[in-house]
Amino acid sequence: MTIPRFRPPQQTRSQETLDRILDAAERVLEEKSFTEATLAEIMERAGVTVGAFYRRFPDKDALLHLLDERFFRELQERGDELLDPAHWHSASVGEILTQIARTAVQVYTAKRGVARSVFLRARVDPVIQATARRVNAQYIERLRALLLDPSRRAEVTHPDPDRAIALGFMMFFGALRETTVFGEVWPDHDQLVGKDLGDEMARLYLAYLGVHGAPPPR
Repeated sequence: MTIPRFRPPQQTRSQETLDRILDAAERVLEEKSFTEATLAEIMERAGVTVGAFYRRFPDKDALLHLLDERFFRELQERGDELLDPAHWHSASVGEILTQIARTAVQVYTAKRGVARSVFLRARVDPVIQATARRVNAQYIERLRALLLDPSRRAEVTHPDPDRAIALGFMMFFGALRETTVFGEVWPDHDQLVGKDLGDEMARLYLAYLGVHGAPPPR
């Protein structure tokens, strides 16, 4: 079943207005949850009237769907660039996963507010679920192709590498969400996470895949 999306604006001016709204929403979500945020304060920061928003979109949830679409589109674009085989000639599995982990930590940290709202709503919202499934499936497919390339296939010693890459990906991003987006429930969070979180996350994934050796130094 195809889940309907809102049609993006066709005119440049309308797109610029939408970008201002989404940028303003991301700034507000750095300070409070989507439930707590009001359309009035978001539109005030964007320099747009609430009436103008409702002329384009049916309700506040439409704004979250637009944020979700942009968030996952940015993730997909970063993934397309990061997982391009042309970048990884002669690279080891450790080098590839370490760079992916470092980049993922940077992105999730920078987008913490919108990521938090999107991930919380994804538990019950089929539109966001569909987007996440599509992007995750593309990531896993490309990651498998990269890590199981004949030039580096022997580095992965897990007995079921296809499954391990997918399940490891799931565990990796689950832990990433917990450490970067929902860290307030953990004691001494900032001290535990530290500035080398990407490298520590890479260690987890590499160990599960049965890849020997520590992540390369920065």
